[in-house]
Amino acid sequence: MLTFSAGCTTVPRLRGHKQSLVSAHRRVQPRVVPARSIGKDAVDAWLDLSKLVAGSGGNKTPYDELASAIGKDVYVDIAGWHLYLRDMTATPGLKMSQALAQQLGPQASRGLRESDVEAVLKKIPIKVGAGKLRVSLYDVTPSMCIADLTRILEDFARRK
Repeated sequence: MLTFSAGCTTVPRLRGHKQSLVSAHRRVQPRVVPARSIGKDAVDAWLDLSKLVAGSGGNKTPYDELASAIGKDVYVDIAGWHLYLRDMTATPGLKMSQALAQQLGPQASRGLRESDVEAVLKKIPIKVGAGKLRVSLYDVTPSMCIADLTRILEDFARRK
């Protein structure tokens, strides 16, 4: 029995079609081979590609951090399924979390109450069932998430 190493994992490998009884009972000491590092150029190229795919290589807005916080914590609930706003599309090329950040970000510095946030959410239509039904974003957002959105906006206003 021969072994070969992949990173730090030892994997047994048989030689030929038959294995003798002697080699089946023999203990083979695992060989540990340290993983080789990837060159800096390969890592830099991967990071550039990930920025392109994630969309962070393009134009930055003052509300990107706010959009990230909204997208991470706020979701809609449809029949027990949670769809985070970072995964919802407002318009082609614009995520719902970005749209809300651009809409609510400028108003956050003046101070927003939960009722103000609810009023904005009630004006945003969401298509459900491939467009068969239209509901407001407020209708599919749990109360807890609306409170979280208000808190995120308050924290954003304090940091500015």
